[in-house]
Amino acid sequence: MFKTISNISRYIDFLNHTLKLNVSFHFKHGLWRSLPEQVAASILPYQSHTNPYCMMIKNSGHHKECMNAQVEIIKNCKAREGMMHTCYAGVYQYIYPIFKKAETVGFIAASGYRNSLPPASNISIWKKHLNKGEFPFETCEAVIPPLAVTIEYFLENYQSDSKSEYNMILQYLNDNHTNITVADLCKHFSRSKSHISHMFKSKCGMSVREYCNNLKLEDAKRFIQTTDFSITEIAYEVGFSDVSYFISLFKKKYSLTPLQYKKLNKM
Repeated sequence: MFKTISNISRYIDFLNHTLKLNVSFHFKHGLWRSLPEQVAASILPYQSHTNPYCMMIKNSGHHKECMNAQVEIIKNCKAREGMMHTCYAGVYQYIYPIFKKAETVGFIAASGYRNSLPPASNISIWKKHLNKGEFPFETCEAVIPPLAVTIEYFLENYQSDSKSEYNMILQYLNDNHTNITVADLCKHFSRSKSHISHMFKSKCGMSVREYCNNLKLEDAKRFIQTTDFSITEIAYEVGFSDVSYFISLFKKKYSLTPLQYKKLNKM
């Protein structure tokens, strides 16, 4: 099982880092709940678009629109073939469905491009951080379907019958970590603070706050790598109101200050 997941992860990393396709995949919530918990945690980073524009849209409170759009894409993916799609925020992307038996249970997206349609907001960021060149459709047609086949093989052979609350909390935090508290989780999942705190700590090995801070730091690292935003702008963008605290956490995690990391990545 874990060898298959490792192969999926390495292949996506190759598509993203070498071919610059900005690939992610997205499942129905019901399917996500039935994944083995260790697997769900390991593939969570591939559930989100990581270009700066999409990250800003998500962090600015539009994640619900993104989630609703994903639901609509899954509904509209009927045939086993790739299609081009422009999301509500003006991002042009290649979509390929993921099936389990005859049911569409998710899709793969290759993103990061723009076409002539106007974006929802942040026009300057949209222009600067989305590729305006010709979309690599033929490349996607060659490299995305094999990824879908591998994911479908995994779902057929390793999907669990159980329903994991932990998986749903992980996904919710992945979508909302910029500004969320344990109280927000309690309200959303209709659970007590003690239940969520204890369950999460026992399964994840860290508190909800620590986990969210790690996600924010990963977001910050991507912004440093791909934008010319100042360190202060990045701190606020990813959800830290105290810049000094952000710098301290960043240095503790990466052994470099954000500025040192920025200089290193500009070389």
